[in-house]
Amino acid sequence: MRTLVDIPDSELETLNALSKSEGVSRAESIRRAIKAYVELKTPLPKLEDGFGLWKDKGIDTDEYLRKIRAEWDREWDAIEPEPKVKSR
Repeated sequence: MRTLVDIPDSELETLNALSKSEGVSRAESIRRAIKAYVELKTPLPKLEDGFGLWKDKGIDTDEYLRKIRAEWDREWDAIEPEPKVKSR
């Protein structure tokens, strides 16, 4: 779709320079800018939209979480602390 937009000369010069430095057309730079603006202004999906996303993946999520959390463990985390002895 074609759209007519008025752009001030100073911004057009900057846009031309940026487009040239990135090796893309001015139109492509404008498309990228519009895409970035739309992504910035579009609200994120609600938390509820994420529930059930993995249901058809055939993955046991509890096992998966145990596996990835185990990667975070450090050697000393597995050492049981010695029981505290009460003083008399």
